[in-house]
This record gives sequence, structure tokens and C-alpha cells, in this order.
Amino acid sequence: MNFDILYNNYDEKTKETYPKIENVKKDIRFGRMLYDSFAGPDSELTTILQYINENISDNTSQELKHILLGIAIEEMGHLKIIGELLVALGCIPYYMSSRNNKWCSDKVKYNFNCIDDMLKYNIEGEKIAIKEYKRLIENTKNECIINILKRIIKDEENHIKIFTALLTKK
Repeated sequence: MNFDILYNNYDEKTKETYPKIENVKKDIRFGRMLYDSFAGPDSELTTILQYINENISDNTSQELKHILLGIAIEEMGHLKIIGELLVALGCIPYYMSSRNNKWCSDKVKYNFNCIDDMLKYNIEGEKIAIKEYKRLIENTKNECIINILKRIIKDEENHIKIFTALLTKK
């Protein structure tokens, strides 16, 4: 399988852009909810560091290292967008959850029995992110925010496709 077709992060001409942040009014209540996706236990920040850690593992092939780094970079873009949304909503982009728990590296899983276990873990993490973004969409009426979160969901769904393809690749 050609993973460059599934993952074309570096081909910006074919990549769908993210909606611009506009018409977002101060909404501290919603901003507090958004902290979980920014830097909660199952957040963009956790995911970035999870994939970077997997990338530097001795057990990871060069092909998988490339894919993990590319996805981590894409997740960095999500972190930036969520941070910009926090600012637009009147919040400070602290690395904390909605319950004021500061981000901690304990959220990164450091050891796996095998690559398949790692890929399954990543798939579940992406599913959790999608579920959280859908919950956020249900809690806002702001079309800009809804469109941004829907666009991020598309990336997370693509990550699931990539990890699933790698899992079934033998």
C-alpha cells in the first residue's frame, strides 16, 4: 500500500485548508470545555508527544517514523488552532484540562508489547479525540467553531485510516 496517498501532509496544494477564525465572540464557558482538547489527558498536546515518543523508539521502522512524525506535525497544527480559538473565546491557552489539571507527561504511554499494540492504541486515541470534538460541536452554535472542529475531525479520521492500514499491512 502507498502510504503517501493516505498521508499527503506535505503536499499543501492538495490539502484542504482550515476555516479562518472569525466571528467568534468571548465565551469563557465554551473555552473552558475546549481546554480538554488543547491539553487534557486525551488532548492534541498529549497526542503530539505520544507520536513523537513513538517516532524516536528503537522498535519503529523508518517508514513508520516518517508517518508518525507527519501526523505529529498535523496534530501540532490542531494544537495551534485550538489555542487560537481559546484566545478568540477570551481564554488564555494554558496547558491544562477543563478542571484546571496541569498537563503532565504521565499521559504519554511509553511502552508497548509490539507495534500492533501501539497502532491499536493510536487508533483508540484518535477515536476519543473525534468523540470529544463531536461533543464540543454539540455545545456550541458558533458556525465558525463548528466548521473548524469538523475539519479537524476529518484529519483525525484520516489518521485512523492510516493506522488501520498499517495494522493490516503484513
